[in-house]
Amino acid sequence: MTQWIHMINPLAPLRGEVEARAAAGASSFALLISGAMSAFGAVLMSQNMGALRMAATEEARRFAEQSPQTAAILQGMVENGMIEMGVVLAGGWAAFQVILAAWHWRRRGTVIPIIFLVLLVYRLGDRAIDLALRPGDATGWTFVSVVLLAVCVLLHAVSLRGASRAAELRRAA
Repeated sequence: MTQWIHMINPLAPLRGEVEARAAAGASSFALLISGAMSAFGAVLMSQNMGALRMAATEEARRFAEQSPQTAAILQGMVENGMIEMGVVLAGGWAAFQVILAAWHWRRRGTVIPIIFLVLLVYRLGDRAIDLALRPGDATGWTFVSVVLLAVCVLLHAVSLRGASRAAELRRAA
């Protein structure tokens, strides 16, 4: 247990190439976690299609007074399956993250951790601001997702550190 805590600590030095390679694989776990979160979101969206359609229709009505063209575009999107497309995209994003997790596990580089570190920091900040501005709208899933996003950010940072250290040790050898 102390070995895992040492390895996950982003400030602790990595003692060798074995630890560096193990730390470099942390992004794979983060991608699996965020992929599972995306898949769960797609399932929730698919179960609430009626509510999503009603919310989009209500948004179109809200824009009707300001801009009839915008209202017509929004209503056309609802009628032409954009809500369903959102569910498909969320499911596809989940599958893509799982595939990237497997690929990263085999080739532990720095590109995937950097990209997903930026994406997840943005997503975590967005969730935190949403919680701060509208705490009454928060669900249990919102709080769980903030914790999971923070864990994923930590794992990507550890992976980036491990991949950088492994490359440094390979260059020195």
